[in-house]
Amino acid sequence: MPLRAFIFSAQGRQKNEYRGSGVAVFSGDRDVAAKGRGLGQPDLVNGSVFHFAGHGWEEALEGFAQSLSHGEISTCAAVRYCSDEPVEPWRALSLGDLLTQISGKWFEDLLDDNRLIAHFQPIYSLKSCRTIGFEALARGVEPDGLRSGFELSSTANRLGMGKIFDQRARLAACDGLNGLVHPDESIFLNLAPAEYGTGCDEIHMTVFALRNAGVAPAQVVFEFIESEGFPGESALLNLVACIRESGARIALDDFGSGHSTIATAEIVRPDIVKFDRSLIQSADCEAKEAVCTSLVAFCRALGSQTVAEGIETLPQLAFAERCGFDCVQGWLIGRPAAVPFRPNLELQQSLIDY
Repeated sequence: MPLRAFIFSAQGRQKNEYRGSGVAVFSGDRDVAAKGRGLGQPDLVNGSVFHFAGHGWEEALEGFAQSLSHGEISTCAAVRYCSDEPVEPWRALSLGDLLTQISGKWFEDLLDDNRLIAHFQPIYSLKSCRTIGFEALARGVEPDGLRSGFELSSTANRLGMGKIFDQRARLAACDGLNGLVHPDESIFLNLAPAEYGTGCDEIHMTVFALRNAGVAPAQVVFEFIESEGFPGESALLNLVACIRESGARIALDDFGSGHSTIATAEIVRPDIVKFDRSLIQSADCEAKEAVCTSLVAFCRALGSQTVAEGIETLPQLAFAERCGFDCVQGWLIGRPAAVPFRPNLELQQSLIDY
């Protein structure tokens, strides 16, 4: 089975076999493939494919590469994957190129050259059938295309540059708006709370920069992401107070996953709660629907609006409506784009009626 055939076969198996983040490696050299299967995890279908996944997969891949000669490395192709970005044929590259990517130099060069931009993904209200805001998502500009937000953030965290990336991504969002957001729409900016529990300067600077871009403080939503966890309760409450003082609002991302729990929601009392895609993407599961419905009611009791993330199919959209979500976000609604895209009202109404 050649690489392209493997990738197409893996697309249908990814949710079961390729969970989380990692890399699938293909080699036409039997000895190299056998060595890879011994160090990593064998693919269940293709004996020439093995993969490294989960926390520390980059180090595992580098260790594998160090056991190979230059000629053996040249026999390998690789494709990265994660829960948000499925295995795609066009994302395959040589193992040598992937090793260069994960070394981190490309990331530092990208920041030095100011090649960080923002794409904006719509967040759509099921109640009013209109776009209520956009999440700003970082992208890196390269001569042959764009680097994904997942690749950027994972590299930044691995290099200990999470806070710098966080700051630069928000500045890129400010630069990319240019009056494109309507006065009744919000802009959602990712923020890692663990990095900002001790000071307010960055918060106020961001709100000021957005004001200069034509976005009022009340339109700004700082979206707490859990890439590095959350600080202690005292530091977290200090950060919440800083954001409230600036006039901006707070969203809690990936609710129901990792550190983004009911206890965290009770401490933060966010204006908006964004549910993790893992709770949404099993739309045919009655037990999960019961859980989501209860959690939506809990958020409503806190005074928080709710957003279902990861909406990619009509059944998932119908699931979100049955559970009582206020808003939805995902590729079915609209993909991230350099210019904010507002879904067609009539089309979305027909989707809701599905």
